[in-house]
Amino acid sequence: MKYCNCNNITMTFLKRFVICRTILLTHESHVCKGRRNQSTVVGSVDCHIDKRYANAKPFSAIPGPVGVPGIGSLMQYTGPFKKYDISRYQEALECRWKSYGPVVKETIGTRTAVRLYDPDDVQTVYQHEGMWPNIIPILESSRKYRESRNMSPGLGNINGEEWNRMRKAIQSVMLRPQEVAKYLPFENEVADDVLVEIEQRRDSEGNVVDFNNLMARWNMETAGLICFEKRLGALEEGMESHTQRMIQANYDIFDISTKLMFNPPWQFTTYSTLSKRHFEAEDYFYRNGQDLVNSTLSHIKTLTEDGELKEGQYQFVSHLLSNTDLNFKDLSITVLTLFADGLNATVPTFLFALYCLAKNQKMQENAFKELQQNTTDNITVGCLKNLPYLKACFKESYRFYPLNLDTKRVLDKDIVLGGYQIPAGTVIEFCSFVQQMSPDYFDNPNDYQPERWIRGSSHYKNHHPFILIPFSHGPRMCIGRRIAEQDMYVMMAKLLKKYRVNTPTEGLGLKFQIIQTLDRPVTFTFEKRE
Repeated sequence: MKYCNCNNITMTFLKRFVICRTILLTHESHVCKGRRNQSTVVGSVDCHIDKRYANAKPFSAIPGPVGVPGIGSLMQYTGPFKKYDISRYQEALECRWKSYGPVVKETIGTRTAVRLYDPDDVQTVYQHEGMWPNIIPILESSRKYRESRNMSPGLGNINGEEWNRMRKAIQSVMLRPQEVAKYLPFENEVADDVLVEIEQRRDSEGNVVDFNNLMARWNMETAGLICFEKRLGALEEGMESHTQRMIQANYDIFDISTKLMFNPPWQFTTYSTLSKRHFEAEDYFYRNGQDLVNSTLSHIKTLTEDGELKEGQYQFVSHLLSNTDLNFKDLSITVLTLFADGLNATVPTFLFALYCLAKNQKMQENAFKELQQNTTDNITVGCLKNLPYLKACFKESYRFYPLNLDTKRVLDKDIVLGGYQIPAGTVIEFCSFVQQMSPDYFDNPNDYQPERWIRGSSHYKNHHPFILIPFSHGPRMCIGRRIAEQDMYVMMAKLLKKYRVNTPTEGLGLKFQIIQTLDRPVTFTFEKRE
């Protein structure tokens, strides 16, 4: 199947739609003054670093594990003599830091990267990444899959002018608060239905087992409304349903991609088997996702031709249609990326935050009192502006459970980091997460204290801004951040207002699957509030 086909919706229609439909949203991208000022500052810093570069220690002097020519340290992660479990990759990165210090060089397979553990060094890279930062794709296997299927690579797999064009086409509808707020009715609607599902699923003791799966369904249902303005029925369907197969396919994509990442080059049979399974999972998810895109475009076309398309209807897709810089393949992958990404990022983030609150009842009650004072049954923009404690709870849970271990950048200029020469073109990984539980940066780091993030609190401290950056920073910050945060705040607000939440699950941990997720199903106990 060719995923770029549009089921009778041709590019001619798309262009005509852009020209004729006057109610579609348009936007003009701006370069903010702050960013221009930043460029000026960075320029002066560059001059200073250029003078230091010749006197810095050479790249070859950067410490790190000794590897085997051609495969580096790969065998420490796979095979009969492996030293690290890749599902616990976080522990391997922490071990490298303790063994070699704040700047580490490691070659895994054929790729050499420099890891930065000091947040000062991470900050320096961000200050020099420029307006169009270069990255390494998070999912290299998915990039290859999309290329083989003649799909758009998507925003996360491109750099340079191509990235800038695509980013400008979609940033306003995903990053402007007033635009993101338009999705609140969808998020409220699905969150209310989740509460109904919880009530139906609770056992005699109030437990809901494997709450992970219900939250995956919550996210898919909300994403379906935002992307396609269609209820998918994900909350009600059973474990053998199409929805469950979509969720499983998405899980398999990340699980198999992780295994491919550490597969030895001589294990051809294993690689072939994994690649086949990976393609099958991608095919299932994106084939069915593309059907949703196509049916949405077909419905928009029909409504437009009949003069029945209302202003604000199909707002996300309509915005993408209104932008002449997006071709059909780019439009499709943008919609499908928003549809899928929450399963891998929003869901575990929400579950970890709920787990922290379930284990810290005093903080949960503080959040409940804030919600009682500042929210109604329908969560509005005004409500969300008055929830600093709830937002701090999420931020503190990010500290306990970091999802992104090694955000990557590739600078187009030489730079000095940690006293070492880092040549242009070097892959640089940010691993400052190792400091998130350090007493050097956080008082009482093992205590869950949302107050440490609230200005005016006795626990507040002006923490280093580049230790805790779950959505990255700068021009390549996660473009779905505002939508994800808004969705999580709405769901958590409604949940805590109706229930006092506890959990019998002990020792919940992290599992590495390109990004991190929960290492097991978690059970929550929901006690109705009076």
